[in-house]
Order: sequence, then structure tokens, then C-alpha cells
Amino acid sequence: MCFHTSLTAKKEIIEKRFDANFSQFDVFEPYYHLSGFDEGFVYIIKQDEYNLIEPSYWGLLPPDYNIYQRKGFLKKTNSLNARAEGLFESPLFKKPIIENRCLIIADGFFEPHKRNNESFPHYIRYRDKSLFAFAGIYTELDDEVITASIITTLANPFFKEIHNSPNRLGEHRMPLVLDENQENDWLNPNLNKDDINDLLFSFTSKEFEAYPVTKDVMNSHKNSNNQNALEPVFYEQLNTLF
Repeated sequence: MCFHTSLTAKKEIIEKRFDANFSQFDVFEPYYHLSGFDEGFVYIIKQDEYNLIEPSYWGLLPPDYNIYQRKGFLKKTNSLNARAEGLFESPLFKKPIIENRCLIIADGFFEPHKRNNESFPHYIRYRDKSLFAFAGIYTELDDEVITASIITTLANPFFKEIHNSPNRLGEHRMPLVLDENQENDWLNPNLNKDDINDLLFSFTSKEFEAYPVTKDVMNSHKNSNNQNALEPVFYEQLNTLF
């Protein structure tokens, strides 16, 4: 599952890549590591506002909730991710997948790899280090507060090898990264269910790379929002697996 991301690019580069501007009321700061359980923002482009990049809390909440209920809600219902296979049936996700799709901007994310019951976090990014967009859904709460979830799908062989521990359903998962030429399609408000399903089971054609990084990124007691989070770490136990 995708619970940790990065967005290290400068504001001007992000705006040029997505042909959109950051909202007036937000002061964007790049980050090396963000955990979904932290208070920091992910940055999204909403279905109804193609030209605006807005801050969003990570973890979709029902629209009748307020943001002060976020921690309690995430403890009971971890909505950082949303399974592609169940979106249209989920009481929480079935309306947003039709009415509130979004792009969630990133340039990398972190996943654990297990070896002999020990976990080794890996950083994953495009081989050319460029920006990309997760397929996401969002809700808007009172006072224009936004919450969002990253959609996940069944892992391909590359991601299955990295995030090699299945979930409770026996599945290996990966976040849905859209191909750049499908990003505008995902935001199209006129898509029907079949169109959305086609995109839900697509994936970017660009090549990823992955390498081990510090275990601090999976430690909630460590501040890992710094350059060290992205530095390769050699673990003898992995014997240069990737």
C-alpha cells in the first residue's frame, strides 16, 4: 500500500508540468518524505478545477465530518488508499469516484520490502526522476478543507517484487500511477462507469527505479523529511537485490 510519498520539485516546475497554478492561499514547500499519518498536505488537481493545484489532507473523510476527526477516522478506517476493485460499491468511495476524481502530484514514494521478517524501505521514482500523478479521489469538508485518497490496484511484477508482503486478502498492491496522456481523461467530468474502469486498470508506460533507503522513513518517532530520506542505503541482508 502507498502510505509514504515525496514531492521535491520546485513550485515553478510543478506548475509548468501540470499547466496549473498553486492556489493563492497556500505556501508550498517541497518535501522529501511525507507519511500519510502526518499532518502535512499532498497536492492535488480536482476534477472541476483543471488549472488549480490545491493542498489536501491525505486520507479521505466523509463530507459531513470535520478535519478534527481525521486521526480518529484513520485509526478506524484507513482511507489513505482506496482499492480500485471496490470503489463503485464502497459507501465512502462510490460518490467521489464518479464526481470527485483528482490527480495527486508526486515525484516518488516509499514501500517496504521484507527479507527474513525484516523490513527494508525502498524509494521508488521514475528512472528519469520526473513528476507524475497518482489517480485519486477527494471530498470537500466545511471551510473548503479537502481530503483525498490514492487509488491502488493489483501490483505488476516489478512492484510485487519490491512490496513483497501481501495484504490480508493475499494481494500485492501498488498505487495507480496514470500515464501522462491519461491525466486529463481522469479529470474529465463526463466519463461513464466503463470509461472510469478502463482508467482504473491502466498504468503508466514509463519505467520506474527503486533502491533501499533509511529505515527512518518507516519510523514515526524520527523526522525523516530531509535529503537523507532519499539517499541509497546498502543493507548486507539484501545483497544488492535491486
